[in-house]
Amino acid sequence: MDATRIYANAQNRLLGLAGELTGEQADSPVPALPEWTVTQTYAHLAGICADVLSETLTPPATDAITARQVAERAHLGLGEICQEWKAATPAFLELLSTQQRTRYRLPVVDIWHHENDLRGALGKAPQVEDAEQLADFTIGGLAKQWSPELPSVRVAATDADRVWNLGQGQELHWNGPVFELVRAVMGRRSRARMFGMDWKGDPSSVVEHLSVMSIPERDLRV
Repeated sequence: MDATRIYANAQNRLLGLAGELTGEQADSPVPALPEWTVTQTYAHLAGICADVLSETLTPPATDAITARQVAERAHLGLGEICQEWKAATPAFLELLSTQQRTRYRLPVVDIWHHENDLRGALGKAPQVEDAEQLADFTIGGLAKQWSPELPSVRVAATDADRVWNLGQGQELHWNGPVFELVRAVMGRRSRARMFGMDWKGDPSSVVEHLSVMSIPERDLRV
């Protein structure tokens, strides 16, 4: 995964988006996230950057850590949060370019999905750039951890030359656009929506294992 480029591009888009928002939009809720507003989501992103640089955090972050990141910036406006985040970014990108361990790719996954969480909350279209790389990292990681006790799943992107095999064999087939697949695996698709995707075979025994995060009860726009 081209971590440095993906992170920098996502941040540039998010900083541009922040500059366009009204106060009402900045205070609007983000349904994909734990009762955060748009501003609080930016606070989390700035907090991840600051915590990794200060070695307060080695990814992944726990719920307690992300709550702290938001609380520490509760007195700041969106513009101030963005200034803090932007100032820390050159050092953060340097770290991403030199650290090859998988855990240092997690903030890249985080920012990419949060960009889409924010876009959905604001009624904007998805940002699909680099979805294939995110899917390779996330679904490929899921494949490495797939339990031999579960049915095997062949996951195929219908709009990209990408196939991932979870387990040995192809007992089940799960097909869909790469963006939908990667959003589902990162806990952005409800059970009903996952069941409604293109399946060959009964996915009942595997759906709960296909998301690395909690599966939401409600559907998201993006």
